[in-house]
Amino acid sequence: MIRKKIGAAAIILLCSLLVMSGCSFLNNDGKKEVVDKSSGDTETANLIPGADSKDYQILRPLSNDPLRGYINYGVNNRVDVDQLESGLMEMSKSTFSPDDYVFQSGQYLKESDINGILYRKGQEPTKKDPSGLNPPLGKGKDVVERAKSSPKYLNYVLEQDYLKKRGNGKYELAGVSIALSLNSVYKDRIKDKSGGLHDVLVPLQSSEVKKWGKEHADEVVKRIRTVNGLERVPIFLTLYMTAPPDSLIPGNFFAKTEVSGGSSSINGWDKLDEQYVLFPSDAASGRYKSDLDKFNRFKEDVQKYYPDFVGVIGKGYYQNKEIKDLTININIKFMDETEVISFTNYVTSIVNRRFRFSREVPVHIYITSGDEQEALIERTSNMDEPYVHLFRH
Repeated sequence: MIRKKIGAAAIILLCSLLVMSGCSFLNNDGKKEVVDKSSGDTETANLIPGADSKDYQILRPLSNDPLRGYINYGVNNRVDVDQLESGLMEMSKSTFSPDDYVFQSGQYLKESDINGILYRKGQEPTKKDPSGLNPPLGKGKDVVERAKSSPKYLNYVLEQDYLKKRGNGKYELAGVSIALSLNSVYKDRIKDKSGGLHDVLVPLQSSEVKKWGKEHADEVVKRIRTVNGLERVPIFLTLYMTAPPDSLIPGNFFAKTEVSGGSSSINGWDKLDEQYVLFPSDAASGRYKSDLDKFNRFKEDVQKYYPDFVGVIGKGYYQNKEIKDLTININIKFMDETEVISFTNYVTSIVNRRFRFSREVPVHIYITSGDEQEALIERTSNMDEPYVHLFRH
């Protein structure tokens, strides 16, 4: 029998989304804290508790620009935006432990700082600001051809701040995490001399982009060190390769490093072996055929309910070639409430009795009807039976 759980999980998820999107009505929640700024001024912030001890507490300045510190342009795929923001926070835990640090969205890099890095070399230079880091325009008869012949590699610089509480009771910046987001496909809209707009879409060589990212990361660190407040803090730096613009799965972080406080040099990189894999897909049928077979058996079981009205897509997260997390989206084409309950119970019974993935792999199953979220089924290694939630409309 399905268990109708309303409250804790949904509220935590909702609060997280609202915090990330900068909605203002959370301003009255949480404990008020004082943050010392690099200018010598102070500001008041809400301290929002984490969902559990493994998550960061979040400082949200009352006067904060809701767009500061989040990705507003450059990255062309929503799944990449989500992965960059949440993935960088998760990876930062190895350097800035939630036991000792609290999280704050990036407050130091201004849009002009980020754009100054993203511009092409020789583009938009001023006496005060250096030239951009992206490759200059190439050869061609017009600006569109010149852009295509010399694609941009870097599409965004994401900042996250990590603060500690000092003896005076105030929070101060103690570390910063930076993600350099790189293109797997160069997508742009170029304006010609007549004002006409032309779409540009150029697939890139992964190895070439990764090499370029590592070669230019030192210069990004040097730019960061010129920003007031970031001159001496430790930096956790990672490189991320975005997925193609129409991809259903995000790209991946492929390298990370730490730059000690006051240093502007990168001494080396740690390689990251992580990947998102779509089920079904050519990538899954090649390297991960065993897991694809397990997914297909689950899909066949699910579609026995209504073969013509159920779509099933999976997304596996791999580290070092081993699956660590699995998300499954099931789209149904019927709307009757009792039928949704019946179908959710049916899927839950499959997870309980005939699911072929190891219990050590967390599984998240989202049941939707069109754009409406209907149900959530989750199973982790510490659960005796799956958690089930029905959404009421």
